[in-house]
Amino acid sequence: METTEKIVEAYVRYIKGWATIPNLRCEGQFEIDLLAIDPVSFDRYHIETSVSGSQNFSRLTTRAFDPELLKEKVQKAGQRRTLGFFLERKFGVPEVKAELAKYGFVDGEYRNVIVTWDWTPEAAAEAEKAEVALWSFQEIMREIAATIRHKRSYFTDDTLRTINLFVRALAAAEAKEEPAAAVEPPTPAAGDGQGGAAPFWVYRNWIHNRARLHRAACGYCRFGAGAQGATGNLTGEWKPFDTLAEAESFLSGLGYEDAGFCGVCR
Repeated sequence: METTEKIVEAYVRYIKGWATIPNLRCEGQFEIDLLAIDPVSFDRYHIETSVSGSQNFSRLTTRAFDPELLKEKVQKAGQRRTLGFFLERKFGVPEVKAELAKYGFVDGEYRNVIVTWDWTPEAAAEAEKAEVALWSFQEIMREIAATIRHKRSYFTDDTLRTINLFVRALAAAEAKEEPAAAVEPPTPAAGDGQGGAAPFWVYRNWIHNRARLHRAACGYCRFGAGAQGATGNLTGEWKPFDTLAEAESFLSGLGYEDAGFCGVCR
């Protein structure tokens, strides 16, 4: 199993509490990444994971799928990031359906799921028509981190244990950050290139459920670059706003108890 597949199984098994069967071999060199059953509702899921770290292939698309192009090295990555690849090679082939039937997965009585980093709006629309659910790998990681953040129990699962250590390391690093106010604020161009010279920014930390509204020139904001010069990471993200009212509306809409105006720049 690939690391991303292990993370998805750990999420389904330990966070959602579902029973799982990973990595099933089928006839004809086909493979099923993960089967899952909710023990409460008895809902069944066939889950396939495809997460690419490449910026060019991070999103699932509706580009035409061609089995012949799948054989070409330079085309393979792009072909595997198409919705058609999953519909034809993962969910629709008789060999896979025959293996699913051995575990009581009958057509129309289970849900097909694709776990991916991101997807285009067109892919989302076509997936809905095909009755395929799309799960965000980013959101899965965030939910795992938020769930295990305050747990003191020992995880026997190697994947969760590693993620737990990573989350704890990030929290420790945040606690040791140098005060950002000592850093000279950059010009608007030093932001993320998307918020530009937006006068107001909100930083939300979804691990600690904490958010702060900043003026752009604040030493802790730096036009969305933040203290570490990054617009987002595993623990949070910066959001730009053109008006104070818009920023305040977003801040209140988060529903965080720990949310307010930055004490330095208000």
